[in-house]
Amino acid sequence: MNSAIGLVIALPAEARALLGRGPWQRQEGQVFRHALLEKGTGLIAVRSGLGMENSLAAGRWLTKKDVAALGSLGVSGGLDPSLEPGDIILAASVAQKSGDTFEQVWEAPPPFVDTALAVLKGRQIPVYRGAIITVQRPLLSARDKKRLFVQTRALAIDMESAGVALAAKEANLPFFALRAICDPATRTLPGDLFNSLDQAGHIHLFHILRILLLKPALVSDLLRAKRDFAAASASLGHAWNVLIKNNLPDLVQSHFREKAL
Repeated sequence: MNSAIGLVIALPAEARALLGRGPWQRQEGQVFRHALLEKGTGLIAVRSGLGMENSLAAGRWLTKKDVAALGSLGVSGGLDPSLEPGDIILAASVAQKSGDTFEQVWEAPPPFVDTALAVLKGRQIPVYRGAIITVQRPLLSARDKKRLFVQTRALAIDMESAGVALAAKEANLPFFALRAICDPATRTLPGDLFNSLDQAGHIHLFHILRILLLKPALVSDLLRAKRDFAAASASLGHAWNVLIKNNLPDLVQSHFREKAL
């Protein structure tokens, strides 16, 4: 299979964890980069920025590039209280939360998920199969995450996967989502720290310094968030090299064969 895989990544730091440092290009409002997977399969990665609107636009742009599949990779918040920073979530389904309602936008073919799960577990990666909920606004408090877990039993939340899944559904393409837990369900992330990110995922250093001067107690939260992000990024990078870089072309090709049959 030589068609490219399309990948949507929200944050620059997530992109570095997966692809390393390198030049990015701009076209039609999208920031993208080409790479090469195994067996001559190409990769087109788009750095979308935060939020479902941005990820949907990035996914739709990728479908115009004749990609064979779409994926959403990055860090996420945990909902299941048993999950720890660095645990990997392989999406079995993706739902969108809008207000108090939930809409499932995608469900994985069992053979695809079973095979991908076996590949990751075979390399001793802490991976769990389950639902991911895409939210419009981040859930930062442990109380809100607990409430959503009780409602849905989903394992993780993000702000992008449903947008990419919808783009894949529109184009009738295979989709996959892989997320690494960054802030666990039992932890509350101060809003001041999250607000230091802009929509493109860039950190406003001046904003962080100002907040820390006003609220010195947040230093410990910042250091903990940095450690958790490092653990999530390292785990995501490991899963990327095992599953996406080396095995995804064969998995997608098998998926096409199953659909054709």
